[in-house]
Amino acid sequence: MRTILIHLPAYREPELIPTIEDCLKNAKHPERVHFGICRQYHPDDGFDDVDKYRDDPRFKIKDIPYEQAKGLATARAIINDELLTDEDFVCQLDSHHRFAKDWDSTLIDWYDDLKSDGYNPIIGGYLPYYNPFNDPAERVHEPWLSEAASFYPHGTIFIRPTGKPGWKQLERPYPARFLSGHFAFGPNKWARDVRHDPNIFFAGEEINLTVRSYTHGYDLFHPHRVVIWHATMREERAGKLVWDDQSKRGDGSWHQGNDRARSRIRQLFGLESNGHDLGPYTLGSKRSLKDYETYAGIDFEKRSFQKYTKDNKPPPNPQVEDWDSSLMISFYHLVNITRSQLPGKDYKSILIAFDDKDGIGLHSKTIQGSELEKFKQGDNIHYEEMFLTDQEPSRMVAWAVNNNGQWAERIEINL
Repeated sequence: MRTILIHLPAYREPELIPTIEDCLKNAKHPERVHFGICRQYHPDDGFDDVDKYRDDPRFKIKDIPYEQAKGLATARAIINDELLTDEDFVCQLDSHHRFAKDWDSTLIDWYDDLKSDGYNPIIGGYLPYYNPFNDPAERVHEPWLSEAASFYPHGTIFIRPTGKPGWKQLERPYPARFLSGHFAFGPNKWARDVRHDPNIFFAGEEINLTVRSYTHGYDLFHPHRVVIWHATMREERAGKLVWDDQSKRGDGSWHQGNDRARSRIRQLFGLESNGHDLGPYTLGSKRSLKDYETYAGIDFEKRSFQKYTKDNKPPPNPQVEDWDSSLMISFYHLVNITRSQLPGKDYKSILIAFDDKDGIGLHSKTIQGSELEKFKQGDNIHYEEMFLTDQEPSRMVAWAVNNNGQWAERIEINL
């Protein structure tokens, strides 16, 4: 019987034990389910005590004191490099999950079906949500796809989940542009070929994994049915996340680690020469970076997407005669407006608009309702704005409307 290594990097994780229990309870063949756990623990927590599993031969556990943790990718690298042995498959997860009945057979059947059609598949993506405090009532029962929201200024891509239209009509996993860090299912060989770069502290992990997997010859697919759930609600871990602990220690690891990771990714994509030795964590030789860009409709150097990509149409993208003209500007701006900039007391709404150099509006958002009330009470208007455009925005305008429906205070910020 073919075996699966469940890949669990757990940092002070209250959901670790419930995840293990649910995984085994819902497996069709629990005897084939093995666990590779990088347990980054605080001795006072207690909720992640795995002692009852230590004598079970299916469990391989690496214990690391939490203050020695070096980031998510390091934990993932430890699992694949040290704990993965002869299992047939790897199911890469986080450590806060729930599982559908017979999830193990379902994933293997999907993989075999794609393999029989000539693909070299990795099945992954963002998993739908469950609430550990109200489970199973608040589980989302629709599969998601991963979309490109925007390029960040430092060169990585903001990848986020969104719904998959028409998913009920799908009969098999469907092509994907991106892998997710918190769910990827593939053969043992994938984990050997595409080793996790331990220098990718957190930021950029997914685009690194995606492009390297594709260039190593793997084909990317999203699940068309819900087979596993993921918890994004983290109240039970408030103050216990890795960046919380590092901030308390004041060692700067979080920001330094992410800056280093982004620098490595820019070098990986040939955008900069930053002096990093990428070693075994470079691109594969089966496909080129350009092959991935053409497949996904993404240009890393220009930090641009094709509209086909932003419309979430399925890859591979159609061939075009003029690549440059097919691209749209991926605009990103961190909006931050203070009460001192717009101090009025009778605002009905605030328009946030982005204009080109000729003053033509390109994109806008209206702040009203609870967002406006929080602003009146002293909170900043603070959010990430991102959109595709044919013209580069040159200024941001914030223009208040008073309760009489008249334009009031206005500010302009050159970009």
